[in-house]
Amino acid sequence: MTPRSPDFDLAGVDWSLIRAFVAVVRTGNLTRAAKILKTTQPTVGRQIRRLEELTGEVLFDRTIAGLRPTAEAAQLYERAEAVDRAVTQFVTALRGRPAGVSGTVRVTSSQIFGAHILPALIAPLLEAHPTLEIELLVSDAVDNLLRREADIAVRFAPPDQAELITRRLGSVSLGLYASRAYLDRTGRGVPRAAADLAGHRVVGEEEGSRAVAFGRQYGVAIRKADIGFRSASMPAQRAAILAGIGIGPMLVHLAEIEPSLVRILPDITVATLPLWLVAHDDLPRSARLRAVFDHLAAELKRVVD
Repeated sequence: MTPRSPDFDLAGVDWSLIRAFVAVVRTGNLTRAAKILKTTQPTVGRQIRRLEELTGEVLFDRTIAGLRPTAEAAQLYERAEAVDRAVTQFVTALRGRPAGVSGTVRVTSSQIFGAHILPALIAPLLEAHPTLEIELLVSDAVDNLLRREADIAVRFAPPDQAELITRRLGSVSLGLYASRAYLDRTGRGVPRAAADLAGHRVVGEEEGSRAVAFGRQYGVAIRKADIGFRSASMPAQRAAILAGIGIGPMLVHLAEIEPSLVRILPDITVATLPLWLVAHDDLPRSARLRAVFDHLAAELKRVVD
């Protein structure tokens, strides 16, 4: 980091500037930071600009996706967070009560888990802790916890960064399913062997290569033309199967609670995906992160095989 300018005024770095800096690094967004700080977006923007003026450094790169900490900001963040934590503990002590489970925790997960599994698991946690807030980032992109794009992640693969805290919860399986309406409409009954899949309309991923490879593995000639509905989105594939478009893969946990679905060839597992819970290394020092992490770890055990 470059030396401070001679007119650097240490007295000008008040507590509100440090809080704003920490919140923006954590969220990458002025609006979300303002929500956490219970203030306005323009106020947070002014505080960040003021801190940049005082330090003589550009602390954030302004991108379409939000504010990304510069190398200078990354060096400052660890100390700023320590100040944030110390002041929070001091204020809590003045109030005469221990730190509770409150504040915002950002959780990121895949589309299928974010849309159809996590909200139901999170509901009782929020009921137990009224001042806790969850921001759920639903995306199949791998969010970077080290850059504070999220606090906790539910992933199908372990992270590359050794600094993160990881826990493998088990695995989730995908089976083949079709709606009763689809099977009734075709009049061909439930396929009893892999060969019976020939001629059925297939629901598959965008390129169709996995469905073709699956058919090749079991001796069934599945052409791309047979994949009548293709999507990279697992929730969209699930919706297509429920709508009676054809036979396709679905998470067993989700499919088994749908009375309109029938499992096709139950002895065959289309895929097995490892499920990981990942958190920033702040986990041991944050009551709210620990509460969310432990809750998700316990609840997701009911989802894995």
